[in-house]
Amino acid sequence: MRKSPPVRTTFAIAACCLSLSCGQKPTASNSEAVVSTKSTPADYSPRLGIGVRTAARTCVAIQNGTVALDSPVTLISPAPPQTFAEAHISRESSSPCPISQQPTPGMVSYDVSVPNSANVPKLTPLIAVLGTAASNSINLANNGVVADLDHTQARNTFRACGASDGVHLTVWRNDPLTGTLLWSGSYYEAGNPGTLPTCSNVESVPGSK
Repeated sequence: MRKSPPVRTTFAIAACCLSLSCGQKPTASNSEAVVSTKSTPADYSPRLGIGVRTAARTCVAIQNGTVALDSPVTLISPAPPQTFAEAHISRESSSPCPISQQPTPGMVSYDVSVPNSANVPKLTPLIAVLGTAASNSINLANNGVVADLDHTQARNTFRACGASDGVHLTVWRNDPLTGTLLWSGSYYEAGNPGTLPTCSNVESVPGSK
C-alpha cells in the first residue's frame, strides 16, 4: 500500500504553490486579474465646434479635418432665447471661419448650407454639433436646448457668457456651472456683450477643451 506523504511535506508543497501563484502576473484568464477602474474623459473636440452666420456665409470651425461633405450638423445658439437648426457641411472653407482674430492651430473651417426655413441668427456665436438633432437627442426644454450626446440619458446643456476677450461657449453634463464641464470654446468679440452673463472662473479659460 502506498503511503501518504508526511504532513510536513504537504505543507511545504502548498507553501511553494502559494508562492508561485502570488508571483504570477494577473492575466485576462486569471481569476485574480486586476480590473482597472480608471476611465479616460471623453474628447468632444472632434464633434463640437464654433460657428457663425454672416451676411456672406455660414461656417463652422472644428478640430476635425475628416468631416465628410454633406454631413449633417446641428447649429445651436446658446444665448437666450436658445434655439437650434439643422444644416449640412457643404465644403471645406477656402478661408478661416471668422470666429477668432487669428486661426487656431488644429481648427478646420467648413462652409455650411442652411435651409431657408432655418432660424439661425446672424453675427451670433453658435455651437456646432456634428450629426442630426435626432441622433444627438437635441430638443427644446424649459426655453433651453438640451441633448444627450452620448446616449447615456445624461442631460447635456449649453451656455454662452461674456468676457473681455469675447464670448465663451460651454457644454455641460447636467446644469451649467454646477454640472460637469465637457467642452469649451471661445468666440472673439471685443468687450463683454451686455446681453450675456459675465463668465465665471470655470468659463474664463479661452480656447477649446
